[in-house]
Amino acid sequence: MSNQMPSIEQILGMMANKLGGEEHIPEAIKHAKEIAPELIVDVAMSSKKSVADENSPFDPKTSTLIFLAAALALRDEECIKAQTKAALNMGATKEELLAVIKIVKHAVNSSIVGASTPILKEIFERK
Repeated sequence: MSNQMPSIEQILGMMANKLGGEEHIPEAIKHAKEIAPELIVDVAMSSKKSVADENSPFDPKTSTLIFLAAALALRDEECIKAQTKAALNMGATKEELLAVIKIVKHAVNSSIVGASTPILKEIFERK
């Protein structure tokens, strides 16, 4: 992207290209085009400053896998679908996608132990 802000159509075109076709653009983005196009611009700018940051220490596929992991942990089905398509279009393998699932599963399960600190502390203090 140049310094000039691309049009909504250009942004959607870039999304379609990254995701492997217009049919893979999340429904929320499609609806936002009609009722709140500024949200699409916000998404594009956020992506440019994070996942698509050319100064990132991560290559684009790794950034996309990290985004996928976050979407999975947040259980955002539209993001999971979109980022899975993007990762596959960038050459992600079945093994890499399964590794993301395993890592997120571990993180989510481990967070239960951390979240249980008040319970464990209360039990510990009552003994």
